[in-house]
Amino acid sequence: MNIVYASNSGFTKKYAILLGEQTGIKVYELKEALAQLEKDSEILFMGWMCAGMVKGFAKAAKNYKVMGVCGVGMGTMNDDTQRQGIVTRLRMPDESVFYLQGGYDITKLHGMNKFMMKMIGKTVVKKYEEKEDKTPEEIQMLDLYKNGGDFVSVENLSKVIAWVNKK
Repeated sequence: MNIVYASNSGFTKKYAILLGEQTGIKVYELKEALAQLEKDSEILFMGWMCAGMVKGFAKAAKNYKVMGVCGVGMGTMNDDTQRQGIVTRLRMPDESVFYLQGGYDITKLHGMNKFMMKMIGKTVVKKYEEKEDKTPEEIQMLDLYKNGGDFVSVENLSKVIAWVNKK
């Protein structure tokens, strides 16, 4: 099995490289994999989340046997809603789907993605600043939109590492 990833602002790439280091599995960026890996190779796919979708998954699934999926987004690791959404949308077995909190860095975004995130950020910041009783997750999201942040860590990969080691 190989790790194949698609990254937009670098957080998925950091997770993929970290997972490769922790497991000894070879890591490929999706474009690189398409040029180097044999069609139908078994992979763990890691992609960035956008509007509930794991970007790059469709192309990966068309070319490889996807054994597991990691979606990387801004939401907290405590919220299983993102992971369950991936399970439902991609029709993957529950035990082979993971959600990882990546981070947010507006300076690494470009074009429409940057424009959209600026607009969303303004709305989220206003909403959470006006709210009196904020949850810890809302406080974290407010800070993330205002100041950026990076949550990539080996600890966040623990369930993925355990899954890979069973394979």
